[in-house]
Amino acid sequence: MSGATLLQASRTDEHAYTELLDRMKGVCANYVADAQQLWRRLVFNHLITNVDDHLQNIGFLYMGNNQWQLSPAFDVNPMPDKDRESKTWLSEDTGPITSLAQLMSQASKFSLNNDQALNILQQVVNAVLQWRTVGQSIDVGMTSQELDEFELAFDHPDLEEAKQLVR
Repeated sequence: MSGATLLQASRTDEHAYTELLDRMKGVCANYVADAQQLWRRLVFNHLITNVDDHLQNIGFLYMGNNQWQLSPAFDVNPMPDKDRESKTWLSEDTGPITSLAQLMSQASKFSLNNDQALNILQQVVNAVLQWRTVGQSIDVGMTSQELDEFELAFDHPDLEEAKQLVR
């Protein structure tokens, strides 16, 4: 089931991740773990400029007994030619995700305290910093030119800010 289905929303409706969290509370077998994982994905999406984050790109797997679990991430696309602004709003109060500070300020809504949020941020930063190595790996096989074309999706002031926060 998609996040849109969970909210009974059409593709053109504007919604916020906090609305999704409210609905997840009633249906997710392990709400806290799923909420924290969702925040991790939002940070990752922001740091790699994946702005194709509409509710159809968030999935849930049926676990039985009317319980669901956040599915593995899918349809993740770094977009070097786009502004880092999410399609789905972070919350009804904050609007689209446009900054790391905004994500950090809302971490508690995703069942995270500040230390947990910083720990996740550190893990995500460490992963994102490996983007060129992953891109050059045999499994991915990007050329130097292709890597250069994607550079702006990964190397930007928000990643530098994230590195400073986790020092």
